[in-house]
Amino acid sequence: MLAQFVSIWIVAATLGQTPAETAWLKAVPGDVDLVIRGRGLESTSADLTAMLKAMSPRLGAMAEPALADLLTKFKDQHGELALKTAWVGLVRAVAPGPDGVIPFAVLVIQEDYRGVLKALAAGKDVVLKPQDGGFDAFDNPHGAGLWYAVKGAGFVAFGPDKEFIAALAKPGAKTLDQVLTPALAKPFLAGDLGLFVNASKLSVRYADQIDQGRQKFMDSLDQAGQRTPNGPSMEGVKLMYGRFFDAIKDADSLTLNLDFAAEGFHLAGLLDVKAGATPVKAIASSGVGAADLSKFAADAAFYVYMNMDAKEVARLQNLSLSMVNPGAKDSPELTKAMDLFNQQGRIETQGSMTFGNGMRGFNVVNVSDPKAYIAALEAMLQAMKKAESPLNIYKDIKVDADVETYQGIKFTHVVATIDSEKLTKLGGGNPGGAASLKAMFGGDAFHYWIGIDGKRVLHVTSPTWDEAKAQLDAYLKGDSGVGTVPSYQSVRAALPEQASLLMIASAQGLVRMFASQLSATLNKPDLKVPEDLPKEPALFGGSLTPRAPKGYEFHFVLPSQVGPVIEKGMIPLFQGLPGNVPQ
Repeated sequence: MLAQFVSIWIVAATLGQTPAETAWLKAVPGDVDLVIRGRGLESTSADLTAMLKAMSPRLGAMAEPALADLLTKFKDQHGELALKTAWVGLVRAVAPGPDGVIPFAVLVIQEDYRGVLKALAAGKDVVLKPQDGGFDAFDNPHGAGLWYAVKGAGFVAFGPDKEFIAALAKPGAKTLDQVLTPALAKPFLAGDLGLFVNASKLSVRYADQIDQGRQKFMDSLDQAGQRTPNGPSMEGVKLMYGRFFDAIKDADSLTLNLDFAAEGFHLAGLLDVKAGATPVKAIASSGVGAADLSKFAADAAFYVYMNMDAKEVARLQNLSLSMVNPGAKDSPELTKAMDLFNQQGRIETQGSMTFGNGMRGFNVVNVSDPKAYIAALEAMLQAMKKAESPLNIYKDIKVDADVETYQGIKFTHVVATIDSEKLTKLGGGNPGGAASLKAMFGGDAFHYWIGIDGKRVLHVTSPTWDEAKAQLDAYLKGDSGVGTVPSYQSVRAALPEQASLLMIASAQGLVRMFASQLSATLNKPDLKVPEDLPKEPALFGGSLTPRAPKGYEFHFVLPSQVGPVIEKGMIPLFQGLPGNVPQ
C-alpha cells in the first residue's frame, strides 16, 4: 500500500505546468495540515542531476541513469505532458485509514479536466459520477473503492479523500491565500519544492504526543548521564532540548523551499510563531545589520556575524555553560562580571576563526562603550579563573594593559594558561578528549590582543603579536580578504543583506580542523589533510533574520564547489579512522 501511495504522488507530480498563477490558493482550505508544492518532474530531475554531477561526478554518474529511467517509464505510461507538469499536494496528518493511506488530495495546475484524469488512469477514460457539492466520483484507478475529482480555477484536483475534494469544490470563508502572509508565501512559492506546515494546528492536535515524546526523550538523556557520570552534565542538554519542545508549541506556521541547480543547493524559509508567545518579544527587540565579512582572512574556517542584545548573548552562554556546570551558583565575582556584561546593550560582532593549527581569530565588536565592554570581559575571565567548577580550566590569567601599539591603537595582551589536569577532567577523564581540546587551543595557553578603535573593539586571538599585527594589517587594508574569493561573493549574494546571525564556513577549513582534532585525539600524527584538496576556498553558509511582528527568516546555501572538498578531504579522513575500511 505504501508503494502504491508513493507511486500515485509521483504520477501526480508530473501532471501540471510550473504555476505562473496562484489562483488555486483561493480554493485550498486555510486549516489544511500540510501543503507540498512541486515543479514538473522533468525540470526538477534536470536540476537535481546537474547539482549532483557538479558536486560529485561519481555520484552524478550513478544518479543520472536512474533518474532518466524513471522519466522514461512515466513518459511511456502517462505521456509527454506528464513529464512537464507541476502539482500541489494537500495532506491531513492523521493516522492512516483502513486502506493504509493518510488523507490526501492532489491539485494539478492544468485546465484539461478529462485529460488529467485520463493520464492518472494510464490512458484509460474515466467514468465520472456527479456528486452533490459540485464534484465527481470515479472508480479508483489503482484498486477498489471510489476516488473524487473537481475542476477548479486553473487546476484539476483528485484523490481518495471526499472531504478534501468537497472543500476544494466549495471553498470556505478562510482559504490558504488568507493564511499565507506575503512573507510566508515568498519561500513557499519559490524553488523546485515548497512546503507549508500548519504548525499551530498540529501542535494542538498532537499536544499529548508531544508531551509524551518530551518526557521519553528527557528520560533517555537521564539514562545517558548515568552511564557517563564524568562527562558533560545532562541538565544543560535537557534545558536546551526542552526549549526545542517549547518552540514546537510556540510555532504557528512554517513555509520553506528547496531549490536545486548546477550552482548548488539553497534552502529558504520563514517560521511564524503564535501571537503572544515568548519568542515574539525577542523578535521585537532583535537587531539586524548588514553583515560584511569580506575583509577577514581568506583562509579562515568560520566567518560569523551576530547582532544581539548583551542579555541574549549572556543567556546563550549560560545555557552552554550549564551543560558542564549544572545547578552551580555563580560566585560573587562572576555575578558582578555578568551584571557588567548585561549592561552593554546591543553588541554587533563580526569576525573569523580557525582551529587548523591552534585557535586563531579576529573579531570586530561594535558597542556603545568599548572600555566598559573590555572591562566586563576581563572581569569574567578573572572570575572564571577563581571559580571552583569544571568551567575553570585555567592555571593562570595574565593581563598586560596597553603593551603594544598599532596605527595609534593601544592593545592589551591577555594570556590564559590552561591547566592540563582540569582540561582532562572537562573531557570526561578521557586523555584523548583533553588532547583534542588542547589541539583546538593550540597548546598550553592562548593569547588575546584587545584594542579600541573609536566605537569598535578589535579582538585578535593569536599566539604572537607579529601574527596578530598581520591580521590587523590585512583587515584594515581590506584588499586581500575573503571578499575577493568567488565562492564568498556567490554565497553572500544568496543570503539576505540584513541578518541578526549569519555564518559562512570553509569546507577546507573544516577538513583542517577535523584533521587536527582527530590526529590529537587518536594520537595519530600521520592523519593529515589530503594534499589534493581544491586550492580555492569552497564556502557555504546560512543566516537567521527576525521578521516583525512574529517571524524568523532562515537560509542555508551549499554551493556545488563544496562537494569535491568533502569527497577528497572529509571522507578520506574518516575512512582512515580505526575500524574503517577505505571504500
